[in-house]
Formats: sequence, C-alpha cells, structure tokens
Amino acid sequence: MDNFMDNRWILRGIALLVTLLLFMSVNLVPQSSSSNIIDLPMMNKKELLRDIPVTPIYDQENLIVNGIPKTVSVQLDGPNSIVKTAEMKRDFEVYIDLTSYALGTYEVPLKVRNLSEKIKATIKPRTVTVTIKEKVEKVVSIKAVYLNENKIKHGYKAEDAIIKPNEIKIVGSAEEVAQVSYARVDIDVSDANQTFSQVLPVKLYNKKGTQLTISSVPKNVEVTVPIVSQSAYFPIEIIENGTLQDGLKLKSMITNTDEVKVYASEDWLNNFSGPIQVPVDLSSFDKSGTYEITVPTPDGAFKVDPSTVEVVVELAEETEQKFSDIPIQFTGENDNFTYKILKPSSGKVTVSARGFEEDLNAIDPKDIIITAKVSGLEAGTHEVTLSISAPKGVIYRLNYDTVTVEMTDKNTAESDKDTEIVGQSSN
Repeated sequence: MDNFMDNRWILRGIALLVTLLLFMSVNLVPQSSSSNIIDLPMMNKKELLRDIPVTPIYDQENLIVNGIPKTVSVQLDGPNSIVKTAEMKRDFEVYIDLTSYALGTYEVPLKVRNLSEKIKATIKPRTVTVTIKEKVEKVVSIKAVYLNENKIKHGYKAEDAIIKPNEIKIVGSAEEVAQVSYARVDIDVSDANQTFSQVLPVKLYNKKGTQLTISSVPKNVEVTVPIVSQSAYFPIEIIENGTLQDGLKLKSMITNTDEVKVYASEDWLNNFSGPIQVPVDLSSFDKSGTYEITVPTPDGAFKVDPSTVEVVVELAEETEQKFSDIPIQFTGENDNFTYKILKPSSGKVTVSARGFEEDLNAIDPKDIIITAKVSGLEAGTHEVTLSISAPKGVIYRLNYDTVTVEMTDKNTAESDKDTEIVGQSSN
C-alpha cells in the first residue's frame, strides 16, 4: 500500500480526476442566487409543496366557474439548490386558463409558470373538471324570524326587527339564482328584556323551505331587535321655553299629534296619568315653518313612540310704518314770550313706528303727541329736545330729535315797536 501511494503517477492521476470533477460541478450546474451551496450534477432533489394557490383566468365579471380548487400540491424535481430556492420563495404560479372555453363542462389541465426550466413540476391533480356558466345577480329582501319568542321575559315583547342592510345580493348561475325564494335571519330572543343588536348570517331557502348552500353578498347582516314592555297612550302638552329672537312674535304653535305611546312596566302605566310635557325652545325658531321636536321619555318609562312630533310654528316679524306731518306742541309756555320754530320750519315731524302689524294698524296719528318743553327758558334761540307720547307696544323714532325755538320777550317787542312809531312821527 505504501508503495502504491508513493507512486507519483498514481497520485497525479487522482489529482487530475478530482480537478475534472470540480470543473464539471462549477460549469454544468447553475448556482442559486440565494445560496452558496454547490451541487454535483447527479445530486437532484424531489420536494412536494402543498397548499399552492390556483389562479383562475377567465371573465369573472360575466361568468361563474365551478370546480376550480383553491389550492393544489406541486412536486418539484430538479437540482438540489434550485429546488430549495423555489421551495423557499414560492414565486412560481399554478393557474388555469379558461379564456378560450365557451359555456359548458370541461376537463382542463392545470399549468405552472415562472419556474426554472431545470425543474420538472408535477401538479396534483393534473386536471380538474370545471363547469362554466353565465353570471346572474338577484336582489332579495331579508325577513327576520324570532326563535323562542314565548321565552321572552314576562311583561316584554319583541317588535319588528331592524335589519341593516335589509336586502342581499345573490350572485351565481341562472339555475342557482332561480332556486332562491327568500332570505331570512334567525334570531333567538330567549330571556330578552331589553333591545339588543347582533350580527347574524343570512340563510337562503327555496320555495319548499329547504335551505340552500348558495352564498350571498353580504353573508352577514346587523339585526336590532326592539324589546319593549307593556304600553299605553297618553296625551302630550306643548310647553314654551326660552325667548324668541328680537323682532319676532309668536302668533301660533300647534301640533297634529295629540298623544304618544309609552312603554313601561304595568305598575308605572297604572300610576301615570299624563300628560307628557314636551318643551319647545322658542329661541331656536327664526322663521315660520314646521319643526321636529323631541318627545322626552318620562322617568321610569322605557321609551315613547313616536319619539318626535312635528310642530307648526307661525311667527310675526316686525315691520315699520311712518306717520308724517305730526305737529310739534309746546309745553311750559310763558305768557310773556312768543315762540317760533325755526327748525324744522314747518313745525312738523315724521314719526317712524316699528312693531308688529296688528299693533301698527291700531295706531291713530291723532294719538301721537310730539312736545317741546320750553319752561324756564329765557328770550333767545334754543335747541329743545322733543318728547313723544303715543300708543305702547311699538318703538318710535323721529326724523328730528331736537327743535330750534326762537323766544321773544313781548314787553321788549312792544317797547321797540313804540320807539319805532315815535321816530316815524318826528319825521
């Protein structure tokens, strides 16, 4: 053996063989971009990958296809490093292309793409049987069915359920959609003593009452079940609160709703006589019209129905009316003086009255008295403030707030006149 290993030709041959093997592994087998492992040509690997999604290719807007599996298994067979890369990335795709198929039933192969040519892929199953049908849509109303209604808490009952949305859409083939007669939700009301909400599945049935497996959009809906107690009717009374905005007057406020239904316990209903007071905030009104007012739930009761009433409000708005040529009168006059109004020269003013129509119409111009108080004034020219006396309920405004009055002393005037006469006689 030692002689064998000492033979240099044998050692050279072994070295050459190893070199050839290394050369072939580097040049004949491609390396994975994500791995530094070098595979020898004869080192292949088989790997079974499960739950690979299937991509359907067809006109999904107008067609329905039955029989396409959601996932399949794929066996990969090829060089170790490439198989490992494909297993790790799973960036290949299994698909079924139905774009060239008409309506009907067919056995169609599943295909794979975006996979290295070095790998052989075997899809399990290789083919599937599919049925292509025209897509049809139908809208169906949902009805609520109460289960165990006789087991609701004593003194309570379930009123009509509120379903949102109250319609569902069924999408499928013409044959499938035609089977659907009605949709419903089943609601268990056992031991219920108050209103509750649930999200429940929609069930579809045919004419015979057999439940169908067809799905709907949406599959679930929100259901609110009003659980109410015993009830009785009571009158309502409108109560005015607050103050109207300036310039407005309430002419009338009426409602066509005379009574509401009150839900409460039997004891409460027996002891309550009404009426139910409905407060109305006048400050919220800015014009005549119909307003929706909330009816308060009395203490101890569960609810009232209706919860709001319409109130018809009629408002009066202030307007303005003018009264012209109202004479100015003096008060506090002194017999020793004469009085003359310099401004306004006419000795009259215009009075503007602002108020509600019925108040303005009741004003007689003769009832408007404009006065200038001249008591205590000496001879000369004076600015005198004007005063007004008129029917109440409106606001008055004058076109002149003051009047210019000239006061002349009668004695002085007579003396001046006598002097003037004497002078004329002398001449």
